[in-house]
Amino acid sequence: MSSLPGAAAQAWTEAATADALAAAVAACPAVASLHGGGLRRTATYLPGRLVEGVHVDEDHVRVAVVAAQGVPVGVLAEQVRAAVAPLAPGGPWTSTSPTCS
Repeated sequence: MSSLPGAAAQAWTEAATADALAAAVAACPAVASLHGGGLRRTATYLPGRLVEGVHVDEDHVRVAVVAAQGVPVGVLAEQVRAAVAPLAPGGPWTSTSPTCS
């Protein structure tokens, strides 16, 4: 018996989750854009594409963003956590330092 249907379903769920998280975070007023990161790449790798700035694991979500100019880091973090919380309940979330534009 092949595990392909299960793997395909998991890839679809992972893609839907990463896309939903990316859209929610990008909609935050304090976020100028999602960012793929530097040395430590932040992206969800999917078949044929990747979602920059969002990495979904079994036990955590990592988000990398570029802050809108003049936004305090605390405000940025609060908005991003509020956007992620309904889509990834139970936390914990890893905060990464934002890149200011």
